[in-house]
Amino acid sequence: MRKLLLSTLFAFLMAPALMAADNKQVLNEAGVSLTGYCKAIASAPDGTAYVLMKDSRLVRIDVDGSISEIKIPLNKEIKSMDDYFCDMAVDTKAAYFCDYNDSAIVFLDLNNPKELKNLAVKYDGKEINPMMISKTMEGWTLSDAEQRTFKVDKSGNVTLLPANSQIVLDKSEKAVVSVIPYEENEKTVWPGKLLSEDNSVKWVAPAPQQPQNVMNIEYLGYDSDRSRDVYLVSTASGDCDTKFTVYAIDGQGEVASKKVIPLSNIETLMRFCKLSSDGAVLAAYGDPNDPENKVLLKRFELETINKDAPQAEPKG
Repeated sequence: MRKLLLSTLFAFLMAPALMAADNKQVLNEAGVSLTGYCKAIASAPDGTAYVLMKDSRLVRIDVDGSISEIKIPLNKEIKSMDDYFCDMAVDTKAAYFCDYNDSAIVFLDLNNPKELKNLAVKYDGKEINPMMISKTMEGWTLSDAEQRTFKVDKSGNVTLLPANSQIVLDKSEKAVVSVIPYEENEKTVWPGKLLSEDNSVKWVAPAPQQPQNVMNIEYLGYDSDRSRDVYLVSTASGDCDTKFTVYAIDGQGEVASKKVIPLSNIETLMRFCKLSSDGAVLAAYGDPNDPENKVLLKRFELETINKDAPQAEPKG
C-alpha cells in the first residue's frame, strides 16, 4: 500500500514537469499558438522569443520549442497591465518595458522575477512619454510620443538623436534616419529611402510597381551572422492594398533575401515585426478564429533567394 501511495505521489509531482516537456511547438511560419492578447514581442540574443500578454504574463519560447511563463509582479503604481507597457526589449538577463505614462525604463530580472525596478529617464530636465524601446550594447533607445528618439545609457544619461531617427540603431550603434514624405507640385513625394546618422544615404528601397509607393521603411536591425541589414518595407497605392516585404541587404547593397509577410491584425502593437538574433524575423498576429484571446507568433526565415524565381505571396 505504501509503495502504491509513493508511486502515486511521484506521478503527481512529475506531472507538471511532463506537461512542461510536452508543451513544445515549433516556431515557424505556421506560428506558435498562445492564449492571451499580445501587447509586445521581443527576441533575446540567445534566440529565446518573448511575448508580453495583457494579463501580466510574459510568455517565453525557447529555441527547442519549450514554452513557459513568468507572471509579472504588479506594484502600487502598476495595478493592471491592460493599459500599461507599450513595448518591450530583452537580453539574456532581463526584460525591459516602457510605457507612455511612465518616464522610465522598467526592468524585470528574468532569473529572479520578483519585482519591477525603474530607471527614471528625463531629457533636458523634463519627463518624456516613451512609446517604443530597443536594447543597445551600451543601454537602450527610446522613442516618445513626440516622435523623438533618445539614447539612454545604463546610468540613465539621455542623448537626443537626430530628428526622425528610428528606434533600432545600426551595427555601429549609430542612428538610422527616416526621410519623411513631402509635397512637390501639389503631389506627395514618397522618398523610399533611409539615411545614416552622418546624413549619407543608407538604403533606397526597390521601387514597387505603379501605382504603389513605398509608404514606410522600418530598420529591423543587423544580422551579424550573415553580415546584412534587415528592413521592413510597406508599399501601397491606397488604404486597402498595403503590402509588407522584409529585405535583407548584403554589404554590397544587394538584395540577399526578401520575404513578403502578412500585415498584423493586432492594431495595438507598436511593432508587430522584430528581428531575431539568428537573422529571421518574428511577427505577431491575432488568431483568425479568436483574435482577442489568442495570438500566433510566427517566425519567417530569410533564406538567400534565387533572383530569377518569383516570390510567393504569404498565406496569411
